[in-house]
Amino acid sequence: MIGLGHGSAFIGARMRALFDAGVPVIATDPHPANERAIAVYKKLGFEPFGAPLETQWGLILPMLARQ
Repeated sequence: MIGLGHGSAFIGARMRALFDAGVPVIATDPHPANERAIAVYKKLGFEPFGAPLETQWGLILPMLARQ
């Protein structure tokens, strides 16, 4: 089922619900090497917000989407 748009549709629907509820910003934090996830998030309007960061859970790329 990978590559059929299900993930993008689910994330996009959740984003719309959050923005409709008045949330001004949504954040996510994929691993910087996860190019597939980063591409999906960018397609949905997320933009990298700073450099990759090392956290207690591992390396992340902070990304934000604004309505």
